[in-house]
Amino acid sequence: MGKNLREKINEQLIESQIKIQSRAQELIAQELNRQKLRVEKQQLKFRVRKRKGLKQREVLIFGKINNRTLV
Repeated sequence: MGKNLREKINEQLIESQIKIQSRAQELIAQELNRQKLRVEKQQLKFRVRKRKGLKQREVLIFGKINNRTLV
């Protein structure tokens, strides 16, 4: 039977293990940030739709410039 990822990492040198762990933490932080931004964008769309009385497909968020949202 093959080895799992944790066993393969434990076979590496300590320096490599530290690099792998730090890179994994970076990737996890990036993904959490992406998820947070996705949720914020969905909430913003909902608020804009509710305020302007629009349907779901009528709202596009283009981005933010100087703390102003382009809708």
